[in-house]
Amino acid sequence: MKFTLSFSFILFFTWNLSMAQESFLGIQNSQRKGMINALMNPAELNNLTKKVEVSFFAVGEAMDNNMLSFQDIISDPGQWENLFQSVSDPVNLRTDFAVLGPSVGLRFDKWSLGFTSQLRGKIDVIDFNPDLGDAIVSESTSSTTNQALLDIPYNQRINAVGWMELGLMAGTSIWETETQSLSLGGHFKLLFPGTYANFGMYEIQATLLSGPDQIRLTDARGNLNLSYDDRWDTGNGLAFDTDLWRGFAPKGFAMDLGLNYLLKRGDKPFVNLGLSLKNIGGMTTTENQTTRNYTMNIPENESFRIDNLQGSAAEIEQQLVNSGYFTISNDISQNRIQLPQLLAAYVEFSPVRQFQVSLYGQKRMQDENSNSQLSSSDLLVLTPRLIAGKLEVYSPWMQHQVSGLTGGLGLQYGGFFLGSQSILTGLMADSNRLDVHFGLSWGF
Repeated sequence: MKFTLSFSFILFFTWNLSMAQESFLGIQNSQRKGMINALMNPAELNNLTKKVEVSFFAVGEAMDNNMLSFQDIISDPGQWENLFQSVSDPVNLRTDFAVLGPSVGLRFDKWSLGFTSQLRGKIDVIDFNPDLGDAIVSESTSSTTNQALLDIPYNQRINAVGWMELGLMAGTSIWETETQSLSLGGHFKLLFPGTYANFGMYEIQATLLSGPDQIRLTDARGNLNLSYDDRWDTGNGLAFDTDLWRGFAPKGFAMDLGLNYLLKRGDKPFVNLGLSLKNIGGMTTTENQTTRNYTMNIPENESFRIDNLQGSAAEIEQQLVNSGYFTISNDISQNRIQLPQLLAAYVEFSPVRQFQVSLYGQKRMQDENSNSQLSSSDLLVLTPRLIAGKLEVYSPWMQHQVSGLTGGLGLQYGGFFLGSQSILTGLMADSNRLDVHFGLSWGF
């Protein structure tokens, strides 16, 4: 099929993995407190292991889906082209890629300060109808015409975004004794939007006809949201033009707020509790953004061939309008994008010096089906950790909203860490998650 909408499902397969904070699960509850811990909860800045913590880099990549397992991908990488054909439930896929750039934290007597730099982004498929998805990414070769009735009252989306953050952290201890402390912290971030795209379809009622070398919609009504970056190169499919970063400037603000309680046994942590509200805020897309809402109306005795759609996003949009079946209902020059606001909580318990177990959970606070809302997943992570001086071996076990249960393994020595939240279940059983995280920091 020639349908090459620049931010469609194909975008995921060509852009590798994408970006966000779920990539550091497991390592962020380390007993060695550094900038990764402070990203989880800015109040942890008051618990830095050293007076000065410098993070040189940290990278995390993750992909969660409800279609294919780790073993499926290894055994037959080519089956991505047919992935919709084996599922009947709405398709969900979440990708995350986070790059923590040079960052530093400073701990004083009752105050702490920090600076952070991050590259972040996401590519998500949210509640996508598998029959429609199969029509978009594959071409029918059947000699007969197949019919599927679509009745989709909710908003199904394909969403992609990339941005940069520069942040300032501040924390203070509001109550402290020899064995206990209660701390507050805040992370205040300037947001630099890079690129954004969204394809949303809601209140869809239609008949999908798949026949010999053609796929058509008939008796169809509904609404479309189409938003794309004009800097996508119209001549090279999914490629950007040579001046992608023109107009790159801060166009948003967000903050994280955190609370932390620490109980020590001697000079070592015994119980550590944290609560944080993350990603309060949003950003405005660049001036290069085109966003339009469409009303679709295709009569029962007429049809529209979606397999003929081809070219750039702008060219595809023009084909929709020229068909007469799609009417522009709203035209917006810039989008206001809301970050995925999260409520996160955790407990770390260290009964002996050589062992720690932590439980971390996060809950999304907003509706991820909204076209202007970035998505994030609900999850719960249990991480046992063995500790031998500077060496930590940890095994995060996670229940993820999309991929279900996964188990992983990681290693940390001082400021260096390398791990995965899914390697154990991916190799020994069946896992719908692929991920890796690694990084290096130094404290003195």
